[in-house]
Amino acid sequence: MVIDVHVHICPKDIRNRREAFLQGEPEFSAIYADPKAKLIGASELITAMDREGVDQAVVFGFPWRKEAHFRLNNDYVLDAAKQRPDRLIPFGCLFPGADGAESEVRRCLDHGARGIGELAFYGSGLDSAARGALLPLAAVTAEANVPLLLHTNEPIGHSYPGKCPMSLQQIYALLEATPKTRWILAHLGGGLSLFASMKKQVGEILANSWFDTAAMPFLYKPQTLRFLADVLGLDKLLFGSDYPLLPPKRYYRELAESGLSEEEQKAVLGGNAAKLLGISAGDGGQTSP
Repeated sequence: MVIDVHVHICPKDIRNRREAFLQGEPEFSAIYADPKAKLIGASELITAMDREGVDQAVVFGFPWRKEAHFRLNNDYVLDAAKQRPDRLIPFGCLFPGADGAESEVRRCLDHGARGIGELAFYGSGLDSAARGALLPLAAVTAEANVPLLLHTNEPIGHSYPGKCPMSLQQIYALLEATPKTRWILAHLGGGLSLFASMKKQVGEILANSWFDTAAMPFLYKPQTLRFLADVLGLDKLLFGSDYPLLPPKRYYRELAESGLSEEEQKAVLGGNAAKLLGISAGDGGQTSP
């Protein structure tokens, strides 16, 4: 089974009139002000999943700040998953500092969301204000025993849309303050995962965190997965494509070059996510790559 834990979808109104949704939405604008940045809906995603050999996908919108926008996108995600529960796993998404954020998270969970995310702070990074906004949402997801998917990025290297000034210490401080929250840290945790090789304390802080591969082909060598499996634990690695940014087959090639065995690759591609999300083999089922 192949489970992609990181996919963005949005309703037709946003796809067809993105310019109308840019004002007052810096997180959305940071990436999608560029008309070449692709937006997709649920039907288009299902077609791509069939083509790419993906059985199920965790789907969500964007970290919208305006209530009308995040409710529109969240309702679309929830409805799409109700129509295709065999293929789509809904997460609720919004900007953590938005008015009514906690109420919206609870509403999404009450209406079938299986987690929350991808939450993001593209402007500030995870500074004290950002962490303060995340804490109540982390508490809600911990209480509900569902994952919270968070955008993280590496503090060095090349610039790209959505990369913010974020330090590993900021991410680490957030995890330290929320030991009961099950975090999925996007983009391999901004490199924090690499520090699992340290002997003291770090392993304990990372104990309730998982790391997805979203955008990995742009960021890390394939062999990084072999290293992380050894020092972090294979079960902590989740396949996430950030589709439609990159197609899953790009990741299949990277996994084949990673040094992981076929069985280990299967765990990353879906087995680990199935355990985290409580999915059985009978809950979906398309052809694996």
